[in-house]
Amino acid sequence: MDGIESIEIHDCPLCGSAGLLEEEDGGFYVVCCDCGSYTGTVGYKEQSGRQEAAERAAMLWNTGKVINSAPGE
Repeated sequence: MDGIESIEIHDCPLCGSAGLLEEEDGGFYVVCCDCGSYTGTVGYKEQSGRQEAAERAAMLWNTGKVINSAPGE
C-alpha cells in the first residue's frame, strides 16, 4: 500500500457525504460522492511531488476549502 491510500479524507464539509481523493492529469483533487463539491487540483511535475500533492488536496478538503457549483454559491 502506498502512502496515498492512507491519507485521511473527512466527510464533505457541505453535505456530510463521503469525499474521494482523485488523481487526474498530474494532479489530485477531492470530490464529494453526493453533492459534487470539490477542491481545486493540486498538481505535481515529478513523481517525487506526488505524495505532497495528494496530502495538500486532502488538507484543502479537510479544512473546508471546497467549491460548490450550486446556484447562489
